[in-house]
Amino acid sequence: MTYDPYALAFPAPAFTVTSQDFTDGGALPDSAYQPLNESPELFWGHPPEGARSLVVTAFDADAPIPGGLWHWAVKDIPATLSGLPHGGGAGIALVNDLGGVGYTGANPPAGTGVHRMYICVTALAVESLEIPEGASRALLNIALIPHTVGRAILVGTSRPR
Repeated sequence: MTYDPYALAFPAPAFTVTSQDFTDGGALPDSAYQPLNESPELFWGHPPEGARSLVVTAFDADAPIPGGLWHWAVKDIPATLSGLPHGGGAGIALVNDLGGVGYTGANPPAGTGVHRMYICVTALAVESLEIPEGASRALLNIALIPHTVGRAILVGTSRPR
């Protein structure tokens, strides 16, 4: 597939996010699958000027359901951090599309081919993003728009097992 979920997103200056667990476009590590459900270790450079907090999300653009699948959303990560260890460790984890709080690993259904997991770090000009508890990922993404000062994207791939 060629669908890029960020092609129509509100524009933002780019910065870099990397992982020692996988390369951009490469396979996610086994620990990032179910049942281990361990979010990958992430590193980013200095976020753009004006960043006061970060939001990290993971989205399967190739999930065989309308709109894809949100595996992870964490808000209010201090902009002073330069990354996250395996399993997250900072910020406030939100409920994902699978009903879990925090990261739920990849588990593509048989016959659906390679899936792309878009891990996005969004830099915000506010220390805390005010959204109601239990807010949808759509509401989270809408709330990001007026506060976004930068965006970094890293894509990992997964396959049915």
